[in-house]
Amino acid sequence: MLSKKASKYSGLILLAIGLVLLVTVFIFAYVEYKSVTAPEIGSTENIISWMLSWGIYLVMKIAFLGIMGWVGSIITLRGVSLLTASEEHY
Repeated sequence: MLSKKASKYSGLILLAIGLVLLVTVFIFAYVEYKSVTAPEIGSTENIISWMLSWGIYLVMKIAFLGIMGWVGSIITLRGVSLLTASEEHY
């Protein structure tokens, strides 16, 4: 079983890693949000082609950011759990 001091340090490290992951996800999402451009108005085929290619790219990006955010929140939760563990366990 982990000592009280080791548990505290482990909790702080996990909390820091989780927060870094979550902040990174928000930064990536904001950069993507700012980089979206409207398609050139042209033929219907060009607009549909742009929408399909952008949609595929968007789905891949959302999946990546979603998994990264999920992992970051789980790591943060584990860090907080270690930090707030009651003294009865030691």
